[in-house]
Amino acid sequence: AAKAFMARDGLWKQLDAALTWHPEDCNEVITGGSNACIQVQYTFHGVASHAAGAPELGRSALDAVELMNIGVQFLREHMTDDARIHYAILDAGGRSPNVVQNASTVLYMVRSKHVAEAVKLQARVDKIADGAALMTETTYDRKFIDGLADTVPNHVLEALLHKNFEELGVPGHTAEELAFADALSKTYEGAGGVPGIGSKYDPAYAKAAKALQNGIGHAMNDFLLPLYNGDAFRPGSTDVGDVSWECPTAQISVASWPNGCPGHSWQNVSCDGTDIGRKAAVHAGKVIAAAAIDLFADPAILQKAKVEFDGKVLCAAAIDLMEQPELLAQAKAEFLKRTAGGYTCPIPADAVPTIAD
Repeated sequence: AAKAFMARDGLWKQLDAALTWHPEDCNEVITGGSNACIQVQYTFHGVASHAAGAPELGRSALDAVELMNIGVQFLREHMTDDARIHYAILDAGGRSPNVVQNASTVLYMVRSKHVAEAVKLQARVDKIADGAALMTETTYDRKFIDGLADTVPNHVLEALLHKNFEELGVPGHTAEELAFADALSKTYEGAGGVPGIGSKYDPAYAKAAKALQNGIGHAMNDFLLPLYNGDAFRPGSTDVGDVSWECPTAQISVASWPNGCPGHSWQNVSCDGTDIGRKAAVHAGKVIAAAAIDLFADPAILQKAKVEFDGKVLCAAAIDLMEQPELLAQAKAEFLKRTAGGYTCPIPADAVPTIAD
């Protein structure tokens, strides 16, 4: 969540635009929103005692964690359908049931489609922690871990990225790399799904994506998906969202693993360290740099911006399109319209970057 801490301090407001990428199972321009996310760690403190000989003297921190979890389960009925609350017990207090556990830790993650709603929901979770401590006569330490805002799309920049993606094409793969991807695709479910975020929302788009996929004949999606401008939503969370609240922002994905490969999996890791992953990273750099050149207003600067990546001259075709300063003005106009409600930062003023204990 490093970018969110920077957003709290207004860093991204200094930019005219931001362009980025994320590895995925397909080549596309990312659009739509994402979940805001807040993580808070609760460590309850009680009193240890012999569970059989003197149970009345003990105050169980583990009981507090369990009661907090039960309270949150009942909260689920009274929050919006699109909100999510996840938790993990980091420390159950010990290995012996013969001892009243005097310390226990649970980590909570609160998600919602809009960051302001996530902040409100997090406050309700905090109240449940208060109640759990009250019921068990324990105390607790609250430790803020991180927070991320939802993503604000920008169709002007998305169109610009797609145009440059078309000019540069997609990464190519050797027969050996394709054979590796095909074998890997047999190790998980969902390898036959239709790629692209637009496929989830538009049947015509899904049909076109499936036709492209069928024309390839292997597990790597070695084609560029059409630009999708409809409403879309990704349930994951990213600190790119905080950037997008402070300046016009757009993203692409580049195929880095086989179709349908589950995120945060060992299959992801198996590809990312190979030439498949390296090609994706280099190609993403080319597309982003090509789009950035189009955003420069000064042709003299743009001419100096030719850079070679992987033995190729970057943006040879894009240079012909570079004198388009109106693109930045259009992107800013769209940005101001979409962010008129103002940015709610999920990072408290006194929080510092940290990790869960």
